[in-house]
Amino acid sequence: MEQGRWFSVGQLPLACLVGLIVGYGAFLLTARASQDLMFVGCVPAVEAGFDPLTGLPHGATIECAQLTGAGGQIPVAQDIPMSADLATRRAIPVPLGFVVGAGLVLLVSTVIRARRRLSD
Repeated sequence: MEQGRWFSVGQLPLACLVGLIVGYGAFLLTARASQDLMFVGCVPAVEAGFDPLTGLPHGATIECAQLTGAGGQIPVAQDIPMSADLATRRAIPVPLGFVVGAGLVLLVSTVIRARRRLSD
């Protein structure tokens, strides 16, 4: 019996594509924010949500214009702590979803290839 590779090099792009789709899909499904705060005259610099690489929650940062004594404006950044709902949740990190998705493609292709070899 000839020993060979269990998966072909052509399956690696498929595994990467499926891994990316599963990774981002799982992150987006689990990272839905529960609230959007609105501040008049302020621009959100960083919205409250989850870090895609770690899945950990973080608060928001907004930039507001503050008047100076000379009549001008300067931007002032303000950090807003995360809500209690956001602090108790975690999102599935994109790298974990990528590994699971790509691993499933390679596992399924390996099983199919092994069954073909055994049936021959």
